[in-house]
Amino acid sequence: EFFDQCRFILTANFIPLLLTGVGWGIIVSLEAGHFFRAASSEYRLGGFTVMANIREFSPVATGLMIAAVSGTAIVADLGARQVRQELEALSVMGLSNVLFIVVPRALALMAMTALYNVPMMLFTTLSGFFIAIAVVGVNPGAFLASFFTQGTLVDLFGGEIKCILFGALVAAICIYKGISAKGGAEGVARAVHSGVVWCFVGIQALEYLYTPTVLALFHNQNVLR
Repeated sequence: EFFDQCRFILTANFIPLLLTGVGWGIIVSLEAGHFFRAASSEYRLGGFTVMANIREFSPVATGLMIAAVSGTAIVADLGARQVRQELEALSVMGLSNVLFIVVPRALALMAMTALYNVPMMLFTTLSGFFIAIAVVGVNPGAFLASFFTQGTLVDLFGGEIKCILFGALVAAICIYKGISAKGGAEGVARAVHSGVVWCFVGIQALEYLYTPTVLALFHNQNVLR
């Protein structure tokens, strides 16, 4: 069940994440690049990319996309099972809903959210890199030097930990909404809508708590080198 859920998340989210990552990387390079060029410091665009994409946008966008695509599917699936009383049937058969339903989906969401953060970082960084060179006119060497000077393991692993927390949050909300759905098809639809809204609100709230905490613990991350 765990691997089935991982396979579903892997196939369902790739295209949305690709389009989102490429689009955001282009936007950041265009907007920030012209700003830095006006200040004659376009070489800093690589470092800013770390702060904007690696540290902030990639984990948040990954969490939001996982919630929007996979989270809603999980709510709909579990809600339909609950309405058809399949979950009660599993209990009657002696199968644990927690072990058979909850745990595989929760672990899959946590693992795949963290895993998908890696290609999201690549999409945003590479698209931003090419736009910075082709449109903004940044020297490739200067971009890369600033990027690797600004980027640290704290940014990398901090983003991965953040994604694991996002995955756990999405799992908790979506699984609860699914197994507590009632009222037929209309009730399942309400559960899906409520689940995605709470996931988006929860991810933003967790982001506002997580980032200041990391920056307070690692003061050197506040400096644009």
